[in-house]
Amino acid sequence: MWKDLLKILGAGFLVLVVVVLVNTFRKGSTQSQYVSKPAPAMDTAALNHLKTAISFQTISYGDTALFDPLAFDGFSQFLATTYPAMHEALSLERIKTYTLLYTWRGTDSSLNPIILMAHQDVVPIEEATRDQWTVKPFTAQVKEDYIWGRGTADDKVNLISICEGVNKLAASGYRPKRTVILLFGHDEEVGGTGAKAAAAYLEKKGIRAEMILDEGGFITRERVPGMSQPVALLGTAEKGYLSLELTAQVAGGHSSMPEKETAIDLLTQAIVKLRLKPFPTRFTEPMNGLMAALGPEMSFMPRMAFANPWLFKGTVASTYEKTGAGNAMLHTTLVPTIIEAGIKDNVVPTQATATINLRLLPGDSIAAVIKQVESILGDPRITVKRYEGALAEPSTVSPTDGFGYTRIDRIMKESYPGVLTTPFLMIGGTDSRHFTRVSDNIIKFSPMIDPVGFHGIDERVSVESFRTALWFFEQLLKNTD
Repeated sequence: MWKDLLKILGAGFLVLVVVVLVNTFRKGSTQSQYVSKPAPAMDTAALNHLKTAISFQTISYGDTALFDPLAFDGFSQFLATTYPAMHEALSLERIKTYTLLYTWRGTDSSLNPIILMAHQDVVPIEEATRDQWTVKPFTAQVKEDYIWGRGTADDKVNLISICEGVNKLAASGYRPKRTVILLFGHDEEVGGTGAKAAAAYLEKKGIRAEMILDEGGFITRERVPGMSQPVALLGTAEKGYLSLELTAQVAGGHSSMPEKETAIDLLTQAIVKLRLKPFPTRFTEPMNGLMAALGPEMSFMPRMAFANPWLFKGTVASTYEKTGAGNAMLHTTLVPTIIEAGIKDNVVPTQATATINLRLLPGDSIAAVIKQVESILGDPRITVKRYEGALAEPSTVSPTDGFGYTRIDRIMKESYPGVLTTPFLMIGGTDSRHFTRVSDNIIKFSPMIDPVGFHGIDERVSVESFRTALWFFEQLLKNTD
């Protein structure tokens, strides 16, 4: 009997091996092939324009009272002065005063327009870290082949690259066949009210865009496990955004005679409880698309894992979950970002609050996530309140066979030698999340290479990144039809 059982197990194992190998090798590369035209040498004038753009402190603060209209007025005047051909050829409308909406009429009005998006605003500098910057954040220096400064990567490299391409082509007399709309939001970093209003305005006008391109993924040479070639991460979906305020309230008093449990105790225990129960691992459509696009380009072991997710999902997940960015591709994430309690060192506070920020995978909903947070806490002494400001359900998923993805795939490969492309889940927030009623083809991608310091110290992009972005947008604008 044992011999027969071993034979059955052996046969079953052999069948499993055969199935795994067939799945691994039956599909070759799915990458489209185009002849690349490497970017020309850096335009010194364009580089100086980017440096000037970075010097404008177009900061979005959580406290809207700190908004500096002079910085944004100065920035829009800088664009008008620096790009005269663009401002002559394109009409300009202002949404909520500071969001800029440009329209470049195409020669064929029967074609739906494309929309290119970027945002003017940047996040503030943490004052406690100002002295830790290698280069002062708004001086925009070029050092060690990088352009340093707040807003370089997020998002002025895209905004200036778009303007450079439009101005150059408009000055040469070029006019696109398809109408091109440029949208430069002014408050993306605090929820994008300008972009939201612009989306409503375009929808009311009956405009349906063939494609929208906004910031998002980028070209990476080092951040996709198992890949040695450069990979362009074309965002086809965006995670949802939710912030919750947790409040614990317990009678306080004098610190010399504390009770056994304080509001701070309750709050910190609640945070730890949430952090110890992460949301489950889930493979979304963009992640499955990434495995299908990149698996055939990998060496045998990762290729086998990607080709057989039904068997190796645990292995793939454990690899990606080693980094914050990889983990965010597979989970709805939760992290405390603000904690407030106490007014004096010898007073036990009556109330303690924490802000918890969550980014939701496609398929999760805000209501369901709040319900799960409340279930995990399970303590009526902790109240959960939803922030009503920046709030967004996960986006829909743009098709990889649609106009947007296929066009960006082609232009990227024509602009950057040897690059592979893949669908990607955008884990941050963008203004384009407000445009789902304007287009079904929204791609979130920035043609820069491994930027450094998003929202952190020493934000910077390489000079090569800017050169690539300039070339990419010029090629895209010349091939809108």
